[in-house]
Amino acid sequence: MRIILGITGGIAAYKSAELARMLANQGHQVRCILTEAGARFITPLTLTSLTGEPCYGANPDQGEWRANPGIEHIELARWADLVTVVPATANIIGKAANGLASDLLSTVLLATRAPVLWAPAMNTGMWEHPAVQANLDRLRSFGHAVVDPGQGILACGEEGAGKLADINIIAEAIQVHGTPKQPSLNGRRVLITSGPTREDLDPVRTLTNRSTGAMGIELARAFRDVGARVHLVLGGDLAAPWGVDTTRVRSAQQMLEACEARWAEADGLVAAAAVADQRPETSSPEKVKKGEGIETLNLVRTPDILARLSSARRPGQWVIGFAAESEKHLEHASAKLQKKQLDAVLVNDVQDGKAFGAQANTLTPVTAEGPQAPLGPLAKDQLARAVVQWWAQRLEARSI
Repeated sequence: MRIILGITGGIAAYKSAELARMLANQGHQVRCILTEAGARFITPLTLTSLTGEPCYGANPDQGEWRANPGIEHIELARWADLVTVVPATANIIGKAANGLASDLLSTVLLATRAPVLWAPAMNTGMWEHPAVQANLDRLRSFGHAVVDPGQGILACGEEGAGKLADINIIAEAIQVHGTPKQPSLNGRRVLITSGPTREDLDPVRTLTNRSTGAMGIELARAFRDVGARVHLVLGGDLAAPWGVDTTRVRSAQQMLEACEARWAEADGLVAAAAVADQRPETSSPEKVKKGEGIETLNLVRTPDILARLSSARRPGQWVIGFAAESEKHLEHASAKLQKKQLDAVLVNDVQDGKAFGAQANTLTPVTAEGPQAPLGPLAKDQLARAVVQWWAQRLEARSI
């Protein structure tokens, strides 16, 4: 992606250097534009060194002079796939909201037709001022996106809203708003389950499995990035992705209830969660103490979430299941596909702990036509994008 990173005058400007490095390391082409105030906090040399691209705008050695100043803002506006302003001060927000163009960054913002993303940072009083909020609302009405600041101790010593959002969140928002949308998924409502479920024996002990939920979280990101409206039902401890509506659950029953509450309005389901198949017949409200002799644990089955949702689907809804198998992978996946009446099963090999955690993984889709070409081995973020592209192509073929 070709990204214009605008940097304005605020102490948070130093964090933009880290953001520029992060985006460049992710393979994006990043060109920075400094305002005059921004150049007092960070230098063009720093940004050029981190991105390998020229830095535009204010320069302590030459101001905003260029050999070809009449068209530079147009060339940059046309070059960009996305324009982001980090940090965004009240001044630049007000300029852009009212169509003012008094320096290179503000003229690029006025001339570009690329998506625009704002990450404001300022004093709490300024952030909460009606004029700033009205200007942000106007920018949103133009189709611009805003990553709201967080809470914390500000440079002025006050504590409150106005602190620049975490750069990892900003980078994720850039990915969302700069990724081309898939026509077959854009605006579609996709329900995704992820993570392990936990079935409590007592307040200390639980039955669970080795899943972390990483694959489901990356799938939520990948569907979100191509324009789907994702709701994630998440077990485990991993953080939910930015911009994804999420319901946290613990047990299989809680996951079922959360899914049933949203399934009727969804267009599709991706059931990536590793649901515990059994739970204790009884759960003690107090920690169970050690006893003498043999101890027996009675287990009962948990609800089959995937089968329940598949059987209740309306015409037009689609369902993708997952199968974690240690042997006879394709045979077991085909049986699951038929038994639960799924549109596809993505099967992975979990023998010897494969596929758990942050490892690279391979998924083999199985459909009514039989096994498809394997996807992977890939890191889970790349694998999730491959899954989404594969499924989007199948949806497009259905509509032809």
